Amino acid sequence: MPTSASYQVYGIQEALAEINKVDRLLRRQITKDIQAGAGTRLVNAARSFIPTKDPLSGMGRGNIIKGRDGTGWSRTRVVAGIRTVVGKRSQRARTVMFSNGRTADFKATQYQLLVLQQRDAAGAIWDHAGIRPDSSGQFVTNLLAEGEHVGPAAAPRALQPAAESVLPAVEAEVEKIVERVMSIVNRNLVTTRAR
Repeated sequence: MPTSASYQVYGIQEALAEINKVDRLLRRQITKDIQAGAGTRLVNAARSFIPTKDPLSGMGRGNIIKGRDGTGWSRTRVVAGIRTVVGKRSQRARTVMFSNGRTADFKATQYQLLVLQQRDAAGAIWDHAGIRPDSSGQFVTNLLAEGEHVGPAAAPRALQPAAESVLPAVEAEVEKIVERVMSIVNRNLVTTRAR
């Protein structure tokens, strides 16, 4: 099972909501600062893990997902698909009923201040193929065999190793912004109490 790189700040969602009530422009600027500093660092690190040539010889010629156009390997699309999201909302656990009678259970998620994502289908498949220990398909076998020559062989191949490689620097940048947020919130609380 892969490890996860995480950094938790308790109360940040509430603090940002408080700032948003007082000054929406300041709240947007904080989001931009997180995106420009820590987000850019994460994206650049993840992009450096993308191989310069096709991971498998046929990935660039056809579609990885049959019947879905645009899912072939294109390094340009895979690199462009790596992005960060600032302030991903939490979700409650829920069960969804589809029209064919099937159901799907979704777990609850916490508020996430900074999330690194792969939006390209081929990039996401390449990054996570073989992540489960019981994965034994031909595609995974070929990726593991070719991975030694192209890039990281074991899944996850780009996003998680990139996040772990820059985690201390990202933590430091986010910590500076969080301290700024907390000082603004504290200043607003003191001003409110003094009236």
